[in-house]
Amino acid sequence: MAFNQLRLYSDFSLYGKVHKVVSINPPNVWIKRVDGEDREMLFIDLVTHPTFIAGKSMKTRKKEVVVYDALAKLSETRRDEVSDRFEVIHPLILLDEIKSGNLRSVQKFIDKYGTLLYEGEDIEKLTQDEIISRNNKIREIQKRKKRNRSTILGWLKLYRDQENEVMNSGVEGLILSRGRGYTGRTDTKTMEICDPNRPDIVLDVISVRQDDAVIAIVKRIIENEYLTKYRVSKAVVHRSINDACIIQQLPCLSYSTVSEILNRVDEKAKELYRNRKNATAIYEDVARGYADRDALHPLDIIQIDHTRLDMQVIDDITGLTIDRPWITIGIDVYSRLPWCLYVSFEPPSINVVRKAIQHGVFFKHAKKRFGTESEWAAFGIPNVIYVDNGMDFKSGEIKRLVNETLKAEIMHRPVRTPRYGAIIERLFRTINDQLIHNILGTTKSKFADLGDINPEEEACLSLSQIRKILMVYLTDMYPIKDHRGLPLHSKTPLNRYNDGCVEAGYPEWIESSEEERYRLEFMLTLKKPYTREGVRLDNRIYKSDECSDIIGKKTQKYIIKYDLDDISKIYIYHPKKERFIELFCYSPAYEQVEGVNAYTFKQVRQKWIEEGEIKKKSIPGNDQYARASQRVQEEILTGLHKKKRLRKALARMSESSQQNIAEAFLTSQTQILNENKTKYSREEELFLAAALAEEEEGWGSDA
Repeated sequence: MAFNQLRLYSDFSLYGKVHKVVSINPPNVWIKRVDGEDREMLFIDLVTHPTFIAGKSMKTRKKEVVVYDALAKLSETRRDEVSDRFEVIHPLILLDEIKSGNLRSVQKFIDKYGTLLYEGEDIEKLTQDEIISRNNKIREIQKRKKRNRSTILGWLKLYRDQENEVMNSGVEGLILSRGRGYTGRTDTKTMEICDPNRPDIVLDVISVRQDDAVIAIVKRIIENEYLTKYRVSKAVVHRSINDACIIQQLPCLSYSTVSEILNRVDEKAKELYRNRKNATAIYEDVARGYADRDALHPLDIIQIDHTRLDMQVIDDITGLTIDRPWITIGIDVYSRLPWCLYVSFEPPSINVVRKAIQHGVFFKHAKKRFGTESEWAAFGIPNVIYVDNGMDFKSGEIKRLVNETLKAEIMHRPVRTPRYGAIIERLFRTINDQLIHNILGTTKSKFADLGDINPEEEACLSLSQIRKILMVYLTDMYPIKDHRGLPLHSKTPLNRYNDGCVEAGYPEWIESSEEERYRLEFMLTLKKPYTREGVRLDNRIYKSDECSDIIGKKTQKYIIKYDLDDISKIYIYHPKKERFIELFCYSPAYEQVEGVNAYTFKQVRQKWIEEGEIKKKSIPGNDQYARASQRVQEEILTGLHKKKRLRKALARMSESSQQNIAEAFLTSQTQILNENKTKYSREEELFLAAALAEEEEGWGSDA
């Protein structure tokens, strides 16, 4: 994928004319046109200008963004194989970059593969053979398979050949077909080996030459008898398969055939299900180091972590207290400048990490979206993303997103050593002490500090307001305050960041025109069939007239990309048109779920199930959806004042659902006022009416 980096004397096109960078004075750059005219522009205004086109000298990668990711077609097991091959050749790739004069690659090599170096050794004097030998010794200690020299150099050649092709990436060149069975014969069929407990998870795909009925028997026996903790022998599996074949009057298989099939089942899958304890020791992902060093330039090292804010938040529509929100923040270690921010009621997860990294990589457009005086300065591709050992950060999806899509490195700090995350923890404390603890609704850091404060009664800010306040604070306030962790000659995060850009150039970034393609990369991925009814995903159906030519059986699956925050549409890769096609929700109708998140739909569907309005595996019609949605709103409205759990449920729903509930809430309050009208004096009646009008006006402005 192609990233850009602006350096001194970089060339680019603006207004159709060729320009060069003649001086970098962050946040500005001096540019000069070929006819001699020069001027100063804000860096962010320059690179986001609609006529801006990066020149060849700005490109930091040879390959371009690919709309179709061939890696997504692979099963999880084969995808892990590709990642392992890339891990083996990566130090060789970095070595080539170092010898070509790329200084950033030196630190990348030390961070990721410092264990391959002897004390005081010069990296540039290393040879490929030395790296291969030392890497194999480490893999042997980790009980991982060693690779011989010819195999590794073959993978390196495949990577480079694919890297130099247009619209392709080097990692895709590491997809091999050997070892999967009879892949070259016309009578070859595929057999998917799935998780015994979750059939939707494919562990391995191997090729066989048997009848479909025999394949079904072999698949069932392998999944339910062979891949178990009882670790039955091949002979037992052979007998079980032949017993089932005899019952169904099918030809029996020889022991050698069964043995060969079992040998081709992925070793990792066999270890995970037959010997879990041993598999953990062998296959548990181990980071080869951590960024226990000083950052050398802006976006060299980013620290990311989650925390809950020390305050209660009210609902955007009803004004009732919900709960404490979660925030995910990334900070640039070099300058202490914030890099990313994600605020929601969703606890830490893979989806949250994806959203936070996406926010850090793309342009923030803080002025336009949140009305800040300045733009959020830090954005682009970091060298190292430094995280703790939470499962959301150790996911294989996140590792591949960072290591292979962004060509960065994800590193985990040592277990039970919180001091290595001190920088991000200090930022959390600063936000709470200087901002959150001074706002009504704060819970303080300690219960003893609350005194007479009642956070739930005094809460006055909604999630959207908290998000805006944090954006303003992290853009216009925090970056220009003195920081004790920075040098005296550059005491504020913004000054430190700008000074670093003068020395090392601006960090790599993704052009605005390419962001939509990268958004697909950041989306969750799975494989689904496209049948006559369309694509079925979580009890919803998606269709498009553009995909009528790929309708097929359920065994034929296509790549699907989807976003949990908007279930109204998904994306399917069309193999004939070689691009992603947008599929809109057909049942329920697109208009009814536009902007609705997966959680809202789950609540509505649960109401269908409870009231018996749908049958198993059926999809309700549009009228049913509308009626069930209304019942969910009525139920939440009934217990809104009493049950905090219902307020949390409402907070995770989409704005359209919240608006309907708010209207019903205001109507109910008016009815209560009218019913109690005779119980109050004229003075009390006017007071209540004024209070209600003030609430209505406030809700209307928020909406």
